[in-house]
Amino acid sequence: YEAEKQKEIKTSQDSPFGLHDPTVPEVDRIEDVALIGAKWVRYAGGNGIVWDYIEPEKGIYRWSRHDRLYMDTYNSGIKMFVSAIAASRVYKSEHGYMPKDMGNWVAFLKKVVERYDGDGVDDAPGSPVVDVWQIENELDLNWKNKPEDYAKFLKESFIAIKQANPKAKVAIAGVADPAGFTGETTIYGKIFKELDKIKNSSGDRYFDIFDFHWYPFATNYLVVESFITGSSKNIFYLKEYINNIKRTLAQYDYADIPIYITEFGQYSEPPGLWGPPEYAHKLTFHSEKKQALDLSKGYLYSRANGVQKIFWVTLTEWHNFAGEINGVFDNVGLINNPKNSDGLSHKKLSYYTYKKMVEVLEGSDWSSIQKIQESGGVYIYKFNKSGKNIW
Repeated sequence: YEAEKQKEIKTSQDSPFGLHDPTVPEVDRIEDVALIGAKWVRYAGGNGIVWDYIEPEKGIYRWSRHDRLYMDTYNSGIKMFVSAIAASRVYKSEHGYMPKDMGNWVAFLKKVVERYDGDGVDDAPGSPVVDVWQIENELDLNWKNKPEDYAKFLKESFIAIKQANPKAKVAIAGVADPAGFTGETTIYGKIFKELDKIKNSSGDRYFDIFDFHWYPFATNYLVVESFITGSSKNIFYLKEYINNIKRTLAQYDYADIPIYITEFGQYSEPPGLWGPPEYAHKLTFHSEKKQALDLSKGYLYSRANGVQKIFWVTLTEWHNFAGEINGVFDNVGLINNPKNSDGLSHKKLSYYTYKKMVEVLEGSDWSSIQKIQESGGVYIYKFNKSGKNIW
């Protein structure tokens, strides 16, 4: 039994199959997440840790909602990747998203990490474990302070997390748009340079996981048009982008850290506008088949090219995401939400595609994927699972 349990834990740890922010408990049950086969969830926004929600007044804590959510997830054998956000009405600096008082933030973060480290000391009821903590999100869209400020913020957060739970991993904030990462003059380029400057010693590193987001809404899974620049000429190809990330990580002594895509999505059905008004893309109709194909191909291609985990956005469709009625992000889920204008509630083709993909590939030797062909519109990969080849 113990041997089987350890095998199951390792399979979950190694699994590339995740879901981004299923809206537990408002729509989905954690049983639904387990049923489709996802082994990881990323909790962001209100399901993640937002400082002034958890601590609305100094020393007053609201834990119950997160305790229940994280315990249900942990009991289902699903690993957790959780964002921690200091940006708040109460605690942020006057001009941006940095905490007013870094000491207060560090104390708060240590308390949070200790609560969800499963060591039996000051734990949440049932001792749930959060495996990965991510510091902020999508800096190229959201960060209002200097890039150098985030570098210092990440360093202090990393040290605090490791002090509270040495086993926990720390992820840098996910990149929203490839244009926000590429080049030394971008916010992420400046952050890497600053992180290199503020090392206490030459071997120091201040994150364990690199994360980027990939929304090929205007094209297919291989290509993204930047919505930051608004230029259709500013096109990024997935393999080139992954290789650029690897080169940059190697340049700053992070060569061996894993790369995740914690937000990967494609919509089905209604077209609409996507992106800031001045740069908005007009999106065309996508069938459920188109969504399902981009999902399966995107997972296989990304994993074969070195991305360790991919989190699909999301299980059940959101409703009026960011206040936009039936916008593109209301149509990226795997299950129709009847609250949206189409009134449908069935599981989409993409739901069954995701489930079948997990059934076929879960438990593969992820270190031995072979690329057989990536040319002429034909992409063939060989996986090995329990000694048997899967093409």
